[in-house]
Amino acid sequence: MTTTTEHPDSTSTGRTVLEASGLKKTYRMGSVPVQVLKDASIEVRDGEWLAILGASGSGKSTLLHLLGGLDLPDPDGGVVSHRGRTVSSLRGAGLNRYRNRDIGFVFQFYHLLPELSVLENAMLPCMVPPSRMRASLPLVSAAAGATIGALAGWFLGDVALPAADAATPTMLGVIAATWAVVGAALGVLCFQIIRVVVDRMRLKSDSSATETRRTLEDFGLLHRLKHRPSQLSGGERQRTAIARALGNEPRILLADEPTGNLDANTGREILDLLKKRHDSGLTIVMVTHDPKVAAYADRVVRIEDGRVLEDVPTEPGPRDHGQSS
Repeated sequence: MTTTTEHPDSTSTGRTVLEASGLKKTYRMGSVPVQVLKDASIEVRDGEWLAILGASGSGKSTLLHLLGGLDLPDPDGGVVSHRGRTVSSLRGAGLNRYRNRDIGFVFQFYHLLPELSVLENAMLPCMVPPSRMRASLPLVSAAAGATIGALAGWFLGDVALPAADAATPTMLGVIAATWAVVGAALGVLCFQIIRVVVDRMRLKSDSSATETRRTLEDFGLLHRLKHRPSQLSGGERQRTAIARALGNEPRILLADEPTGNLDANTGREILDLLKKRHDSGLTIVMVTHDPKVAAYADRVVRIEDGRVLEDVPTEPGPRDHGQSS
C-alpha cells in the first residue's frame, strides 16, 4: 500500500486525463541495448500539478517524452492514453495534432529559434498548419509551377532554340523538363514569399497574436517582443518558451527540468509563474531532480531505475506559505 502526501489545494478528486501503463523504452548505444524504462506506470489527474522526482539517468525525461508523444514506447512496451484515446498508437497527422494542440512542452534549454523574435517564437505553435491540406500547400505550389513550366517549355520551346536547330519532339521534351524544374522552384519560392507576408500580417492582427501578446505581457516581456533570444536573459528565454508552450491553450503542460538551467532566484520566478497558470486550471507534469522544486507540486512521485515508485512524502512547499497548519 502506498502513501500519498498532497497539498491542501490538490485536485486529487479530478478524473484521469493522461495515463501511462507498463511503459518500456530501450535505446541502443552502438550494439548494446539500454533499457531506460521498465514497466513504468503513472496517471495524471485533471487540474493537478504532478512532479516526477528522480536522479539523472533514472528515465524521467524519457517518461515525459512518451507522455507527450515526442517518442514512442518499445513494441508491446505499454500504452499512453489521453482522455481515453491511445496516444502511443497515433501516427502522422493525428500524432502531430496531439503534440501541437493537446500538450505544451517546456524544456530545460529553451529550444528557441535564434533567428526569430520573442513574439515569433511564442507564436510558432499557432503557425503550424491545422490540416493536412494546408501542410501540403508547398508540394501543391511546386506541382503547379512544374506543370506551368512544362507546358510553356513544350509549346514555346522552339523560340529558345537556335534558328538552325529543328524543334523535334525530343528537343522540346528536354526543354519542357528543364522548364518544369525551374517552374517548380519558382512555385515554391512564390509560396514561401506569400506565407512570410501572411505570417507577418498575422503577427499584427490575428486573434492568436493578440492572445500571445497578452501572455507575453503577463510574463513581463511586452518590452521584449522584437528582441532575439541572444538578447534575453535565461529567465526571459524560459518565459518565452513557456509562452510558446501555451500558444494553442493546451490543457496539459509538460515541463522537463524548467529551472535546471537557471539560478535560484530566477528559478523561483519561473515556478511562481507556472503556479499562477496552474491555479487557473492548467494541468502540469514536471520532472526534476530537486526536491525543493518538486515541493511546488500538488503530488510527487519518484522514478528510480526506470520504474515509477510510490508517492513521495514532501514537506509543505512554497505554495503553502502563509497557510495555517
